[in-house]
Formats: sequence, C-alpha cells, structure tokens
Amino acid sequence: MAAEPIRSADMVGRPATWYVAHTKPRQERTAAEQLLRQDFEVYLPLFKVFREPGRRHRASAALPPSDPAGTAAPDPALIAHEPMFPRYLFLRPTRATQSLSVVRSTVGVSRLVLFGHQPATLADDAVQAIRRAEDLRETAGLADIGPYQPGMAVRLRDPALAGVQALVRAVSADRVTLLLDILGRPQTVQVEFGRIAPL
Repeated sequence: MAAEPIRSADMVGRPATWYVAHTKPRQERTAAEQLLRQDFEVYLPLFKVFREPGRRHRASAALPPSDPAGTAAPDPALIAHEPMFPRYLFLRPTRATQSLSVVRSTVGVSRLVLFGHQPATLADDAVQAIRRAEDLRETAGLADIGPYQPGMAVRLRDPALAGVQALVRAVSADRVTLLLDILGRPQTVQVEFGRIAPL
C-alpha cells in the first residue's frame, strides 16, 4: 500500500471550491498537518519518484515492501513520495463560518495565493483530476519512474571500471542489467543502481 496523500476525511456538504496555499520551502507537510489541526480539509498531492541511492531527498514516505503485480518489491530506499507541486497545497473550510484569515499565520504557510485581492480558487473537478493523476503515478513500476531505461547509455562508477560505458538492457527492483563490450565480446552483467550514472 502506497503512502497516502495528506488529506482529511471526506465530509458531507463541504464547499466545492478549494483554495491554494503557498508554503515555506520544504514545509508542505508541516503546513498540511497544521491546517488539519485547525479543522481545514487539506490535500497535499504526492508524486512517486525514484530516489537515487546515496542522495538525500526532502522528507518523503517510502513505499512499504509490496508490489501490486506480485513480483519482487522495489527496495523502499529507491522510492520516495514528494509534493507534486512543490510549495503548494490545497485547502478548504469544513464549515461556512470558518475564516481563511488564519491560514497566513499557520506554521509552514508563506501565504494564501491571491488573484488581485481575492483568494485563488480551484474547482473540485480540477482537484479530482489531480487525484486521478496521483493514483495513476502510484501504479507505475520502478522501471517507469527510474532514470534508467532499456537502450540508455550509462557509465560505470566502479573505481576498477571507471568510465567504462554500457547499455541498459533491463531494470529490476534493485539492479540494472547492462550490456558491456569486454575484450571485444558482449557480456551481460547486473549492477546496483548506485554503481552507474547516466552519460
């Protein structure tokens, strides 16, 4: 099961319009949690991405070790969920009397997005379309979101073979199969993601 986008429970009679908050850098989750505590309905779309081994990424939720196709699960360290729209999230009041004025002073929020002097709004249909895109991305496999695709040229990072070039033949949950030319003969080898780099 994938990381859930940050959102509050569905409510009957909720307004059809969403507002847009601009957050402070890398504080989308903090802002979402604080707005939820203030009883706003909040939606922070998260995008499943490939996390390059050995590199630090913004706060993200890793996928648990499961795979909908029933094949080997991707290494959770290779998958992350990052905000689909960095520094933006969607919110709406849960009751007619709830004021938007508290949003700008919420921890993690930079400002409420305005068009002129009016808060920017987004129809519920648009938010539902974003949710569908988020759900579709969630079903993508590692080969679909990773930086390495079959036929792509890469170089080895291994000190003994530094600079040697190869072609990607296949991508699995935790390894890449490469086609190398060794002593004039094509050879197939499997390496971990961190041992190669794109050309």
